[in-house]
Amino acid sequence: MLSDDVRLDLVTRSQREGRRDVGVYFANYDRFDDWRLVPAWLGGGEVVAVFRHPLDARPGYFIELDMRDGQVMRIRDFRYVPYIANEAEIALT
Repeated sequence: MLSDDVRLDLVTRSQREGRRDVGVYFANYDRFDDWRLVPAWLGGGEVVAVFRHPLDARPGYFIELDMRDGQVMRIRDFRYVPYIANEAEIALT
């Protein structure tokens, strides 16, 4: 699903470009099994709310995915800036 020229912004940590370099990003998340992802809305746009632990009441952070023609063009992952999610009005779907 990644476009050839996909871009990743791991906010405040790193940026990557291209299917190969961004693909490694997903392998890192594969090591975790105690988190859950929920589709959500934030400021009129769709995001993925990430709950660090299955029983958490609020998401710990969120990920923005920009899609075009069924491919992921850009990923903005706010994992390392959780205070943004604390102040955000995330509406779970």
